[in-house]
Amino acid sequence: MKTCDNTSVGIVITDQGRYLMFDRATFPPGTAPAAGHIDDHGTAEDAARAEVEEELGLTVTGLTHVTGGWRDNPCRRIPGACSTGHRHEWTVYRATVTGDLTPSAHETKNVRWIAPDALQELADWTVAYAQGRITDAEFEAEPGIEPVWIQWLANLAAIHISPDDLLRVDQLAR
Repeated sequence: MKTCDNTSVGIVITDQGRYLMFDRATFPPGTAPAAGHIDDHGTAEDAARAEVEEELGLTVTGLTHVTGGWRDNPCRRIPGACSTGHRHEWTVYRATVTGDLTPSAHETKNVRWIAPDALQELADWTVAYAQGRITDAEFEAEPGIEPVWIQWLANLAAIHISPDDLLRVDQLAR
């Protein structure tokens, strides 16, 4: 099993106002855009390009840094050097892509373009999970937005969430 390098990239891909998202096929559960550890990819930009290729089979033609920062979030890897275990320094990009969508069956399920209203519904489902109104099993069976992504999507104004609910969801992302 790999050791966490405490660095992650996320890549938001949009087309005609819709978001390219998928349900994670591996831990942690949730619906999210392409993402992954930087590892030995080199730079954050190199990792972003590699993750889009690995997870979706698409080629990145442009990257724009849009948000990021330190986040505590679950990781299936052995805890890394960071004293808090699975804390990650995130770099989140908006990307333009080309090619034919060929999702990885190992990393993705239910790859789809999501309209803004449906993205908000998924965020609301995650908030319900954070409020204790749905169980772990219900969230795994029918995932909302992966908790770590709520902050990034809120930063991009792709979803709307109250400050109190953002704090509740942040507790899930630890």
